[in-house]
Amino acid sequence: MIIELKKYGLILTGRPFGQKVMQELEPLLEYPVVLDFTGTLSMGSSFGDEVVPKIAKKQSGTISVRNANKVVWSCLERLAEDHGIHIIKDL
Repeated sequence: MIIELKKYGLILTGRPFGQKVMQELEPLLEYPVVLDFTGTLSMGSSFGDEVVPKIAKKQSGTISVRNANKVVWSCLERLAEDHGIHIIKDL
């Protein structure tokens, strides 16, 4: 399943917004999940904390991402380090 995050905005930030997005996504998720960041300009760590590790946890600690720019990738690397998850660049 590919989740196009631009659906939620160009700038993904804020813990409450991340929680809201995750609540919307949870009943729809079909694993494995790929997060597609096409068109996303940035992602804050608070938003990421609420989405990325929760999905990775259900996938043996791994998350696949595609089309992450440098800003988003930097946040993903911090999340991976903080939560002990593995991020795979999906082409």
